[in-house]
Amino acid sequence: MASVSPYAVSATNRSGLIVIFETLFMTWMIIVSLIRLYMRLAINGPVKIDDVVVFTGSVMAIAHVGAIMDAVSHGLGRSEDENLLSDAIRAGKGVYAANLLFLAGHGAAKISVCLLLKQLGRQKSYLICSKILLGMMVAWTLASIVAVALSCFPQYHLTMAQHCSNINIAWKIITAFDVTTEVLTFGLCVLLVWGIQMRWKQKWTVIFAFGTRTPVIILIILRQTYLNRSLFDSDPPLHLSEALVVTAVLLHSSIMVSTVPCLKPFVIVFNTGWGQGVTNRSGQNSYFTPTGESAPTNRSHVYSKDRAGANEIDLTLTISRQSQDSQRLIIHQTQEWRVEEEYEMHSPRDQN
Repeated sequence: MASVSPYAVSATNRSGLIVIFETLFMTWMIIVSLIRLYMRLAINGPVKIDDVVVFTGSVMAIAHVGAIMDAVSHGLGRSEDENLLSDAIRAGKGVYAANLLFLAGHGAAKISVCLLLKQLGRQKSYLICSKILLGMMVAWTLASIVAVALSCFPQYHLTMAQHCSNINIAWKIITAFDVTTEVLTFGLCVLLVWGIQMRWKQKWTVIFAFGTRTPVIILIILRQTYLNRSLFDSDPPLHLSEALVVTAVLLHSSIMVSTVPCLKPFVIVFNTGWGQGVTNRSGQNSYFTPTGESAPTNRSHVYSKDRAGANEIDLTLTISRQSQDSQRLIIHQTQEWRVEEEYEMHSPRDQN
């Protein structure tokens, strides 16, 4: 049998297509993650729990690419006739690990966005909704990993028609809840800005920032469509390539778009005077930067939280001094000038 290049793209070898999409989108994902890390360390830090979660998802995504590359080197993406049985078993184990890492990375991106939304709200009803959604996402991630792990043994992931008849049902249920949580996340974003008294332009900016995840729903449905066609195909190593390509795009895109709401130009519109934002040095809230005349007041507020005792006197003096300045600004001096002129009328007889 003639040797075949492992990264070729042909009718019987699509491994090259898998490698291109996996490495390309992984590179973009790493660049976006590094940009987010730089922003947190140098611009609008500090690093918070939502950042840690999405960075963990990035590590899972990189490991996912490693598992896929190992499977490709053992026949994934090539026709079953060109692979040995031992290579098919090894490739199946790689796909098994990649599926679990995909669910972990994608779930981490979803949880990260929900954690960010939870930090931005203050209303009691909104916080309750965000906690419920966060619990749903954590439960979905864990349940999905367990379901896929137990639905099929690793060595049978390229021979599912004979050994894993329930795997497609598991993926359909996972996809249904995945789409549901994405829709609920967008609804939570709308709920966040619905009751805020701010211009509609600013509201649409925030909705757009979190709404960048809506194309992920299309990728989720498209991935399931390809899975329905290829899971029980007569040549799984070859025909799974389309589903694997969409999986790579979905995973890395999910992590990348979770960074968009963290960009300062988008979230700075939440400077509504609620007292939820502070300066970067204090580390109290990384999603608000005081601007203009509000900066001195915010710095005094942080100063009182970070220090105690004698420093509170300095804060009191600062506030008193600011109060005196404000009083001087509202005192107006009103002066009235009255001009009176007297005229004496003399008759011509008096002049003579």
